[in-house]
Amino acid sequence: MLLEIKGLNFNYPDKQMFQSFDLQAPSSKILHISGPSGAGKTTLLHLIAGIQTPQSGTITLGDKVFNNNNQNLLIEKRNVGLIFQDYALFPHLNVKNNISFGNKNITEEKIDAALNQLDIHDLKHKHPEDISGGQQQRVAIARTILHSPDILLCDEPFSALDSKTINLTKNFIKTYVVNKEVACLIVSHNKDELDNNFYDEAININ
Repeated sequence: MLLEIKGLNFNYPDKQMFQSFDLQAPSSKILHISGPSGAGKTTLLHLIAGIQTPQSGTITLGDKVFNNNNQNLLIEKRNVGLIFQDYALFPHLNVKNNISFGNKNITEEKIDAALNQLDIHDLKHKHPEDISGGQQQRVAIARTILHSPDILLCDEPFSALDSKTINLTKNFIKTYVVNKEVACLIVSHNKDELDNNFYDEAININ
């Protein structure tokens, strides 16, 4: 499904952020979102997800209207997968229960397959406090993707990973995006990543 943003306007009380902003993100494609600190990269993801609300403009995903001048669709009805920069894992739940939380369709078999692909299969019964930041990051990515979102939004999803696990994680994300034909926006400060075939398009927010 095509994500389309038209004429988006959003300002904080003390700062202008987006003025008549347009963006298109096609299905099965991964977009790299870059820009200086404070430019609004994370804010853009939050506006798409419904955590924040624009003052005006439209955001649509396929035939579903997220925002227009008359409507603001509730977060829980958007089916957006948002990978937070701070991982947002539940500290009282182990890895298995963090991944499956709130979705009975996520079977143990699916969890095992994802953990194997991300090379964290031995962490299933551990709690977030017992694993590293990079391992938590991969758990957060597995959780988001196994909930089968219609669009995937990632805020610095590779920041705590080494080169080996970055490649594993990119393959995991790419497989989902292509096979499920969803759009994917990734905020990253590392422009060196643009030299490979992972991203389909680069967008700079100034």
